[in-house]
Amino acid sequence: MEDKTTQPVPAQASNLTGNSGVPPKKNRMYPEIIIPNNTNPNKLYAFPVIGLVIKFIMLIPAYIIAALLSFVCGIFWIITPFVILFTGKYWNTAYNLVMNYFIYTTKIQFFLMGITDKYPGFSLETNGIFELHLPKPESPSRFLGFPLLGLLIRIILLIPYYIYQAVLQYGMYIATVASWFGVWIKGTYPESLYEFNKDFVRVQIAYGSYLFYLSDTYPSFHISLNHKKIKILLIVLGTALAVLDLSTQINNDIKAFQNPPTYNHSSGANSAGSNQ
Repeated sequence: MEDKTTQPVPAQASNLTGNSGVPPKKNRMYPEIIIPNNTNPNKLYAFPVIGLVIKFIMLIPAYIIAALLSFVCGIFWIITPFVILFTGKYWNTAYNLVMNYFIYTTKIQFFLMGITDKYPGFSLETNGIFELHLPKPESPSRFLGFPLLGLLIRIILLIPYYIYQAVLQYGMYIATVASWFGVWIKGTYPESLYEFNKDFVRVQIAYGSYLFYLSDTYPSFHISLNHKKIKILLIVLGTALAVLDLSTQINNDIKAFQNPPTYNHSSGANSAGSNQ
């Protein structure tokens, strides 16, 4: 179900190098993702734990491709601020590459979530699974694109959004597990969980888009609140899991600091003495 609060972007905006269909500069609801719910989900894929293990094994080649794309995107991420600073434009090569990365990793995510049962494959196209509309910026800010300084500003500004994304991510884990039982009991992917997971993917790509200089407009925190009670519950549970995970990491770091590893040099000295 599409969010009725947003105006759809024309289909031309999905063209990687196209300049048509550009939304207003202050539109914070980016990107637009269109994907239908899975009306006939595969019950084997939704079998608790086993289905997820099968998917992970199937996705090993896809993860390798995604890792390579991520590495190349990292290189272009370093170069892009200099291009913006000296030309005042976002170069097509970087835009195409980042969009390909978003498309490919989104295919993997939707497959893992069960929103689609279509294998991501090895193509960098959407393969008809979904539509992703994120136009190339026409006049990127030289200030926010200034090497190092612009990145530092973006990272600081994104701290609240990163926390929000992390909460939604934990909620997504819960929603995905809950969807397995919906598939097995009713034979359909629950609409509320489909909407929540799709919104999480939008938020995640919006975070990456702002960080990769694809937008100078701070991304929106908005998600669809159809099935409001279920989604609030997922956010509350996601917050609890995020806090629990953070506290566990902090406790482990404190223990590691208080009890640094010790190295037994006597055994090495003894062995050296025995060899003489």
